[in-house]
Amino acid sequence: MEKIEMKFFLKMFLPLIDRNKGRAALRCLFRHTIALNIRKGETLFPKNISGTNGQIIMVCTGLVNGFLQDNECGKINIWLGKEGSIYICQGQNNARQENFNLEAIEDTIVFLVDYEDLEDCYQSYPELAELFYSYLLPHAMNDVSERNIIFRLPDVACRIMRFQKAYPGLYERLPKNLLLSYALCG
Repeated sequence: MEKIEMKFFLKMFLPLIDRNKGRAALRCLFRHTIALNIRKGETLFPKNISGTNGQIIMVCTGLVNGFLQDNECGKINIWLGKEGSIYICQGQNNARQENFNLEAIEDTIVFLVDYEDLEDCYQSYPELAELFYSYLLPHAMNDVSERNIIFRLPDVACRIMRFQKAYPGLYERLPKNLLLSYALCG
């Protein structure tokens, strides 16, 4: 990882792990974390490559659109990732293979952590299991929950108000096609 990515890594995880007791755990997590820069308009993976299976995706800076893409349905927007957002991709053993990908709406830095690697680290560093279950998983569930709530609201005005509350400042930053997909969704 470059110096700038290391700075974002420490900014994200240092407050979550005890500095005195968790240094070795933090180093282990660092070794299993991949930092990726995605330029505005670019995608993380080429079309129909499922490189995110079994990955935990954390947005450090920027804004991304998470989508599923296949030959039958085309592109389906399912997740909006802003700084601090977390998405947990389905594992390799899932019966239904999904082609989840990210497109940068703004220049973005994301971290990828393989879930199986993280589970292996739990053996030596139980604080990483606590990090996953008390921070990463709840944040990922909250992101999905907000999207579901917005989608199910009965009218456009309610959806826009909820979107602006859930994603402060993003209403103005999103391109119109994504705004229609996430805030108007109906």
